[in-house]
Amino acid sequence: MKEPDIKEYLSQIGIRKISELDTALIETYGQKEGSQHIETLTKLFDQSEERLVYGTGDTPCLHRQDELVDYWNQDLQLSLLAASFYDRVFFRRVLEYLVKKDSFIAEDILDIGCGNGILTCFLALQHPDARITGLDLSAKAVSVANKLSQSLHINNTNFVTPEESLQEKYDTLFSCRTVHENVAWKALCKEPKPALLPIGELTKRHKKYAAKLAALIKTGGYLISIERYEDDNTYAGLVSALSCAGFSQVRGTHMQFSCKNGDGTAAFQAMIFQK
Repeated sequence: MKEPDIKEYLSQIGIRKISELDTALIETYGQKEGSQHIETLTKLFDQSEERLVYGTGDTPCLHRQDELVDYWNQDLQLSLLAASFYDRVFFRRVLEYLVKKDSFIAEDILDIGCGNGILTCFLALQHPDARITGLDLSAKAVSVANKLSQSLHINNTNFVTPEESLQEKYDTLFSCRTVHENVAWKALCKEPKPALLPIGELTKRHKKYAAKLAALIKTGGYLISIERYEDDNTYAGLVSALSCAGFSQVRGTHMQFSCKNGDGTAAFQAMIFQK
């Protein structure tokens, strides 16, 4: 698959430009069902925002958005509609990066936090001889990813939840937007912005998850990391933790890009590391 085919791939699976999600929901599902989706999603988004700002009690960061993720992924159509509104440009940027860094992707590949499988299926089409596993906490996301793979007639993917067995190590690990859920951030109202914390503290917070990622990769294998971070102390903490876990940065692979995220714009850092 060549770079110009990215737009065609996204169009083929149903990713399109959506200006107003509420309007798209009603157009797709009709007034009654569309309005029910809008009401439920508004409630779940408000819940997620409250958990981010004020904390989640005993609920770990990893499960802060379980209800919202499961709702989005109750069927393939709704999942792709959400992806179109929130992530259309983000997916295009990520796919462009993957195409440019294609030489670091080979053989046994694990997409950790695969969600609805849009990126996983692209990797499968790009590498038809590779064995690709998509892993996600949400059984509903895994179900949707399987449906997407089937619709594209892909036969080299396997989508699983953590309860299902994985092989011990992979040649390539693709980790996209997974760190935020796996680092034990406190509620926003209880501490300063992460970027204001010392790098040593930020390294410490990332160490446990960095070690988990390292345990999934063969020696000499690659980690393709794309995370929602500014290029500041917070990202430096992640990079430092990965170094402590045995990773080396691959020179010339860092790229920063920005995309719409909700009502604002978010920065993302992409880089490849070798174990």
